[in-house]
Amino acid sequence: MKVILIDDVYGLGRRGELANVADGYGRNYLIPKKLAVVATPGNLNMVEEQRVSLAKKESKYVEEAELLAQELGQVHIIISRKAGDTGVLFGSVTSKDLEEVLSANGINLDRRKILLKQPIKNIGNYRVEARPHNDVETTLLISVTQEGDEPVARTMPRGEDSDAVVQEVEARVAEIETLSSAASAEEGAE
Repeated sequence: MKVILIDDVYGLGRRGELANVADGYGRNYLIPKKLAVVATPGNLNMVEEQRVSLAKKESKYVEEAELLAQELGQVHIIISRKAGDTGVLFGSVTSKDLEEVLSANGINLDRRKILLKQPIKNIGNYRVEARPHNDVETTLLISVTQEGDEPVARTMPRGEDSDAVVQEVEARVAEIETLSSAASAEEGAE
């Protein structure tokens, strides 16, 4: 199936480009999500007419994405989850969770633009790539901590306080690894 992309689709193409995709992918994902339209002669003519205005809009989108990337580069995301003694989470942290934390703090970034390969399933510090635009990328600093009395889902500016949280999480991860290796050694001795 040939489609015309209405919006940038990571790994497929840019807005206004013609793409050849599997029928199911086009019908069930791209078209319902308004990311593409079927490539008909009428739609192709319409896209050609809009190409000039798209170029102007594209430069505006790139500028906005660069500002967003700068803002994201200065943010530290802290999320707490219930976890076992080995640091494994009861559940996980997904790109949807990250989007919700960011939007609660006034930063709008679509979860599809957060490139989290797999959900986070352990306590620790993570760096995750985000692409607000195909030409603009940044790295999110995420600390997943063990949940205390109340769950935590917030952002803070990177700095000394942020570094203290990172060190605290790293110390907890090292403590868990020490306890795990000690338990493994005891089991091996038996």
